[in-house]
Amino acid sequence: MKFETKLKIRLYTAITIFILGVVFIVIGFMKPVDTLSSFGVMLAIIGMARTRQYMRITKNEDALHERKIMETDERNIAIWTKSRSLAASVYVIVSAIVIITLYILDMKDIATVISYTIIVFTLINWICYYVIKRKY
Repeated sequence: MKFETKLKIRLYTAITIFILGVVFIVIGFMKPVDTLSSFGVMLAIIGMARTRQYMRITKNEDALHERKIMETDERNIAIWTKSRSLAASVYVIVSAIVIITLYILDMKDIATVISYTIIVFTLINWICYYVIKRKY
């Protein structure tokens, strides 16, 4: 896949994230759910920042060239891979500690929901692993 195509896909993804954020904000204000509107604000900000970033990169040849070098350099790829792996491990460990704490505090419903997110996260991780393993 061409690098420019990847950037366009990322741009459309960022726009989608922004739109989802706005939808979450609207739903959060329609129904008094603080976490929904807070999550929506976060998504909208991230989507807006990413949209701006990718629009800037796709319109500037120098920025496009720098980004292409940055993303295709083997050292940077290794750093990204290790960083994502470490972040996932830390997320699972912190979540496990939170789950145990919530069970001790007799907040079983919240602990169960967090447990399910860990299960889904792990499942997605394994599916992605096998898809990428086939590709390479």
